[in-house]
Amino acid sequence: MAKILNVTVDYTKGSGGSALSVQQFSQALDAQILSLTRPSVLAISGSYSEECVHIPVSDGFLGNTYDYLPKSGAKQLRHIIANTDLVICHKLFRYHNHVILRECLSNNIPYVVVPHGSLDPYVFTYRKAQKQAWLALVGNSFLRNARAVIYATQNEEEKSRRRAPHARSQVINWYVNEPQVLDRSNCRELVCHDYGISRGEKIYLMLGRLHSTKRIFEAIRAFKDAKLPQSSLIIAGAEDEFTVRQVSSYAKSIGASNIVAIGPVYGSKKEELLAACDFSLNASYRECYCFAIVEGMSYGAPAILTPGNDLASTLAGEGCALRCADYEDSSLIEALRMSASIGDDEVDAMRMRSREWVQNRAKFERFRLQIVELVDSILYSKGPASSTF
Repeated sequence: MAKILNVTVDYTKGSGGSALSVQQFSQALDAQILSLTRPSVLAISGSYSEECVHIPVSDGFLGNTYDYLPKSGAKQLRHIIANTDLVICHKLFRYHNHVILRECLSNNIPYVVVPHGSLDPYVFTYRKAQKQAWLALVGNSFLRNARAVIYATQNEEEKSRRRAPHARSQVINWYVNEPQVLDRSNCRELVCHDYGISRGEKIYLMLGRLHSTKRIFEAIRAFKDAKLPQSSLIIAGAEDEFTVRQVSSYAKSIGASNIVAIGPVYGSKKEELLAACDFSLNASYRECYCFAIVEGMSYGAPAILTPGNDLASTLAGEGCALRCADYEDSSLIEALRMSASIGDDEVDAMRMRSREWVQNRAKFERFRLQIVELVDSILYSKGPASSTF
């Protein structure tokens, strides 16, 4: 069997969706996972899976530069790549890109790139000069020489064309696991009891890292100003840029009494939340593929999405979601009010369409067949890898 290697950075539980998708590639291809990981990050949230090989990367200044990797780590990575038939590189702008480019071209080993939203225009609204310089010096060559650049959605691919016009792009939707068979009424009872929500209220769920990119405070402000009758918003996710206490304090400071902020949820608690909620909310600036939204859809929860979600237009067009016109508070308020005004019959229809979308577009076998077909075409095609720097 071919030896396939997934290489990523900070493969920890706190990495959320990006780590989950790396795990999916590993499962579909029986591939090894190697991560260049900051020890401090690993200590806080733990490895996403036990089988990953973690190469420690310094937390200091040099460890955060684009082309620095300690000699021992670089040697270990080069050795593993040399004994691999195909490398799948997850994420851009970091040290592993440089090593993969050099070693794969030197040893005629094909590689594939999965940007995970790294080429989204929003990414270039901060540290733009460094990223443009990286693209000019290394990135353009790295993308051009890749046998494929895999995007999670068509919209992600379209937005990335400006930065990677010559890349051999491929769109493959990620998948979500089969939903558990749960009694929704019972889940609502449990969620209301656990989080102090009154029975009969509509439950909105915002699931994701507590980070400014997710626009959590904006969502809290909009939810308060929308003045939805008998409704609560649960905000659940791993602490990142913000803590649960900070999120709760902000809600309290503006008088948003219907906000429940909790930490990360896993396993049965997460499944109960997904089954119980009436709508999933994601207000992010950037989501190339929002697992939490698609997971919610698998349980029948329609979504409320901002334009930064690359699935927003598709899901809204297929009747599974409400899409905000822009990032203004007024647009999010309007979408929230619209969700509250939809009749029961139409909500039930949206719930059914959400489940059907997942069944048709986000199942493991569909993902596995697409990725295996692509890998086979790369490994068994004739001709050497490109070697253009």
